[in-house]
Amino acid sequence: MLIHLSSWPEIDARLKTVKTVVVPIGSNEQHGPTGLLGTDWLCPEIIAHAAEASDEQLVVAPTFNIGMAQHHLAFAGTISLRPSTFMAAITDWVMSLQRHGFERIYFLNGHGGNVATIEATFAEIYADWSFAE
Repeated sequence: MLIHLSSWPEIDARLKTVKTVVVPIGSNEQHGPTGLLGTDWLCPEIIAHAAEASDEQLVVAPTFNIGMAQHHLAFAGTISLRPSTFMAAITDWVMSLQRHGFERIYFLNGHGGNVATIEATFAEIYADWSFAE
């Protein structure tokens, strides 16, 4: 099930039996003079959609297609987020999905430049949940 191609009642019904969601995540940046700028988000999106096509229980969120790409800003078409913006957006995605009942939220990352900030974000989310009553 692709969240962005589903209605909210369809998602609500699926949540009665499925608590796992996959979020493809990447970056929009250069890949040489002939490479697609969307390579780093297209790859995880294609993988997630292929997995969903073979497993009708899998739920896939919309692709988070802008990441940490400051090192590529010299190339036209690159779009990047500040670390604080990226962390806030990931946190809000996780909190939104969790609020609706998803218990296992997996990020399928296609861009190496996202790794450290994603890990730091997950550490912050874990710390917040650890101290919650």
